Amino acid sequence: MPAKRKHSGNALDQDNDSRRKRSYAYLKPQVRHISERTIKSKWSTLPEPMQDKIRDMLQALERPVIVRQQNERKRYEAQAAVQAVVKNLGKRLPRMPFPPMTKDSVFEYEAALKEHSALEASLSTMNDSIVLLNNEIAKEEAFLAKETKQLQEMEKNAKRAEAERRRLMKNEHPALRQLRDVREQQIEAPSGFNLSHAKGSQLDFSELEADPEASSLLKQLNNHLKSMQSNIAPLTGLKDAIDRSQTALSLATLPDD
Repeated sequence: MPAKRKHSGNALDQDNDSRRKRSYAYLKPQVRHISERTIKSKWSTLPEPMQDKIRDMLQALERPVIVRQQNERKRYEAQAAVQAVVKNLGKRLPRMPFPPMTKDSVFEYEAALKEHSALEASLSTMNDSIVLLNNEIAKEEAFLAKETKQLQEMEKNAKRAEAERRRLMKNEHPALRQLRDVREQQIEAPSGFNLSHAKGSQLDFSELEADPEASSLLKQLNNHLKSMQSNIAPLTGLKDAIDRSQTALSLATLPDD
C-alpha cells in the first residue's frame, strides 16, 4: 500500500509539472458520473454505419500492440488478447447505449483531431478575450478609484470652506452683519419704492446708533460728509457764473449787421 501511495503521488507531481509546462490553452479530460436512469431513458444505440466505424477503429488498434512485441510468443499472445477484446466489444456494440449528442465524427480520428484543434483555438481566443477584458476592468477600476479620491478631496475642501465661512461669520461685527442682511434684502426685493422697507432701514440705523462702536463710526462718517459739504459750499455759485460768462462771450462774438 505505501508503494502505491508513492506511485500515485509521483503521478500527481508529473501531472502538475506537465500542466505548468503547458503555456497554451488545452482541453482537459473530465469524468462524469451519469445515473443509470438517465442512460436508460435518454441514451440509445448507434446506427449500423457508426458501429462499422467503431469496429474498424478497434481492428486498427491490433497492429501497434502486435508490432510493439519483439518476442514471437508474446506477439501471438498479445494478438490473441486484443482479438478477444475486440470480438467481445463487437458483440456488445449493438446493445451498448451512447449519449444522444454522439456524432459521426467522434469515431473518425482525423475529424476528431480537427474538432479538437478548433475547440483549442476557440478556447485560446476566449482566454485572450478574458485577459483583455480583465485589463480593461482593471483600468476602469483604477480610473474610478482616482475619481472617487478626487471627489473625496472636493468634499473635504467644501466642508473646510463651509467651516471657515461659519467661523468668519461668527467673528463678524454685528453692524456689518446687519448691513449685509439689508443688502441681501434689497437684492431679493422687487424694484420700486417700498415704504415699509425704508422704515426697516430706519430701524436698522437706530439700532446701529445704540451700538457704541457703530455710533462712533456713524459720527465719523457724518463729520466726513459735513467736511465735504463745507469744501463744496464755495463752489455752489460757480456754475451760474460760468453760464453767464459763456452767454456774454457768445453775445460779444456775434457779427454786426
